Amino acid sequence: MASSYEIIVRNLSQTVLYFHVFQKQASFQPPIASGSIFASSLGCQSLGNSVQSGAQISFVFERQVYAGALTTMAPKPLPSNALIVADAIGAATRFLVSSTAAAQPIALSGGNPGASPANCTTLSLDPLGLSPPAYQAGLADGSFGIDVPPYTPVPVPELYCGAAVFTGDGHIILSSFLAPPPNMTTACAPQPVYFVKTGYQPTGNVLAYDESLSARCDFTTGFGSVTATYNANGTFSTKGGP
Repeated sequence: MASSYEIIVRNLSQTVLYFHVFQKQASFQPPIASGSIFASSLGCQSLGNSVQSGAQISFVFERQVYAGALTTMAPKPLPSNALIVADAIGAATRFLVSSTAAAQPIALSGGNPGASPANCTTLSLDPLGLSPPAYQAGLADGSFGIDVPPYTPVPVPELYCGAAVFTGDGHIILSSFLAPPPNMTTACAPQPVYFVKTGYQPTGNVLAYDESLSARCDFTTGFGSVTATYNANGTFSTKGGP
């Protein structure tokens, strides 16, 4: 079995367009409103007409699942010249210019009966880190756990965790994530389903999650690659392959 999934994007319109890709929103326990689950752009490239140019975009993602965490908490002590900026997550959320991210490869619960997968990692703060995962009973099939320590999530969130990916240049991006409840285990159930849309969304940008007018690239069916074609009439079509 290949170690990665590939999405190939072709453009049959006469317009040079940007295409970006994001992952299907994961489900979390304890339950949380979908509007409080964030998504990130996992890649973005421009593309002209593929017939005329012979060009196409290739987005590649590892099959390996990663647990991820990101903090924008100020270092201690706070540098006097630290700048604070607003991020796309919301005007009420304040972000330091610098942030710290961590990720660990992790297994999902379920699968082989009687198995004890390394399905849970422990989050540490100051400095941020995720422990090598170990087995924890009671997590739902298809999910992994992150043990979150006590912290203060108000007045604004400064800690996020969920599913993560590595970019080609080694950066960690949280693909589906939330501000976790403190002092408890957050369970995340990601799926290898991705969506391609038109529009400029640089890699790592936080998105308003919206599957409409997109190409659904579903790898749960066993495909190793999916070709997403943007047609001349402004619609997408997809075709799976090995």
